[in-house]
Amino acid sequence: MESEELIDCYLELSKDPVRFEAVNQLTNVFFDDSNKDVFAVRSGGVMGVVVKGPSNQHKPLKFRMEDHGPVLSIKFSLDHKILAVQRTNNSVEFMNFNGDSIEAEYSQPSKKSSNILGFVWVNTNEVAYITDHGVELYMVISEKKSLKFLKTTSIAVQWFVWCSLNKIALLASAHGSILQPVVLSGGSISKLPKVETEPGRMALERDVTLATLYGVPAVLILRHQSGPQTAEVHVHTLSGPGQAPVKSHVLKLGLSGRFAINVVDDLILVHHQASRSSKVFDTALSGETDGTVRYHTSIAPAKSFKPATLDIPGLVEPQTHDCELYSPNWVVFQPNVVIDAKLGCLWHIYLCLPEFSRLIPDLSICTQVTLKRTDAKEVLLKILLESIKQEKPDLYKIQEAFNHINSVYRSWADETVLNQMANSPGVPIPSRTTPNTRVLIDQEDIFDGIFVKLDNEDDLGKLEWVLLSYITSLAEYGIAVNHNLNELTVTTLARREKFTALQQFLQYGVVSDSKPLACLLLSLGNMHPAALQMALDMLARIDAKEEIQEVLLSEGQILSALKLAGESANPRKFLSAAESANDNTLFHSVLFHFRNSPQFAATFKKDERLIKFVQHYTTIFQDM
Repeated sequence: MESEELIDCYLELSKDPVRFEAVNQLTNVFFDDSNKDVFAVRSGGVMGVVVKGPSNQHKPLKFRMEDHGPVLSIKFSLDHKILAVQRTNNSVEFMNFNGDSIEAEYSQPSKKSSNILGFVWVNTNEVAYITDHGVELYMVISEKKSLKFLKTTSIAVQWFVWCSLNKIALLASAHGSILQPVVLSGGSISKLPKVETEPGRMALERDVTLATLYGVPAVLILRHQSGPQTAEVHVHTLSGPGQAPVKSHVLKLGLSGRFAINVVDDLILVHHQASRSSKVFDTALSGETDGTVRYHTSIAPAKSFKPATLDIPGLVEPQTHDCELYSPNWVVFQPNVVIDAKLGCLWHIYLCLPEFSRLIPDLSICTQVTLKRTDAKEVLLKILLESIKQEKPDLYKIQEAFNHINSVYRSWADETVLNQMANSPGVPIPSRTTPNTRVLIDQEDIFDGIFVKLDNEDDLGKLEWVLLSYITSLAEYGIAVNHNLNELTVTTLARREKFTALQQFLQYGVVSDSKPLACLLLSLGNMHPAALQMALDMLARIDAKEEIQEVLLSEGQILSALKLAGESANPRKFLSAAESANDNTLFHSVLFHFRNSPQFAATFKKDERLIKFVQHYTTIFQDM
């Protein structure tokens, strides 16, 4: 039973976490969510500072600082050339850093002696103080060991949340009942419309998350309901300047207690400490709606993380430590960071897509979700194949899955055409994927990933209806069917001896006409007499007169072929066919057709290859 539960786990912590000195009496730990750096500061920096991040965890930065008091916050500039340290409520120290040691120190107090709630690096040389009176923006001039004041904005602030990706600070006032987003960019501070919270409802800092969902900034507010009602997460989308944030989604958790939120591959993960499990939500799904807000439930059963262990050096041999999942010591940061400061570990959260997708009960929803995940093509094709191979597959859901796949392909194709029209000649066409099409599945992918694996006697019946289902979906989205799919449809129906159905498919254009397909139908003539006529009808529809002539000649219908050829007929070809037929009357008719025609009569006097047919005619009828 335990092994089955382990297989069902679809979230895991990084196998090579960032290890750092755990919090103790001498060491404080800080996290910089812009650079994703962990600072282990011993004795205020006097005994050393060790900085580790995802890119340098095995070769950390190490340096010492002067003792100017306890550290409240410490962060590097985005290029790691300037270190900023806050030790008091109204000033920040700055230090030029050469990669090994500190070269210079200078400081900048806040304006009007405001209390600095925290600071953030906006750019490599721009830093913003978030104070209880608003935001102060400075330019750091490292070579002059000074800061230049750029801009300020006034607003009462009690706490704030920062999103380094979008350069947005969410400023909370009136005990969290007013949330003011501001954009810090290009030396300016721009206020966005306030996030409209519920009247009389306050939000705590720990319950507010700034995230990015499908490229759009969003504010996620955890709401603990009163009474028997369970908690919810309200998602407010920040569209842009001048556009008021709207509560666009509500995530119904079905639980109460302590929660934490991460975002992985645009999926919202809500961790519940009491049940030691996580739920997953996708705001791209339609969900129930009241016309304004969409309501979502978890798209898969709540599951715990996969067990995680740490290697601990031992005197004789390394030991392993089983990590406590959903520990009270866990602190999460966006988008997918978990830190246990007492254990001295930073993990990144990853989604195990194969396991996750298999736990989504509805194939249609599973397809929609998987199409929006990174590197998910093979996973989705495998799930579709498994669904088709079930003893009683849900044909309706498989059809819906094909529709979702082809809808994405149609949108990508239209976008590609528009880009090609807009681009000047010589500019490369867009790649197969764009931010809106993370997974693009075309006909070749379906052919190789599904149809080829069903092309056996045991699955031939399933291959027949799934081919028809897929081709129907392609037609619905105006996508031309590739030749290999048409060919597979014809051969599959022939192997199942469904020639009446094949005839209808051809008649109504379900299978597209083409010369190679007509040749395939001709090869099936020995299996069913109607195949020859199907081929001729197809060649007639595409006006392939020469090919029809060849078919008629090969079938001995020489006069019909001659009638079709008209003035373009080749006398030698038709006379050779008539001679080989051993039918004197037929040979007579063909020869006189050409000799009595003004167009060909003169040719018989000049072309020695035709004169022999006249001699053959004389021989035949003299003998008679």
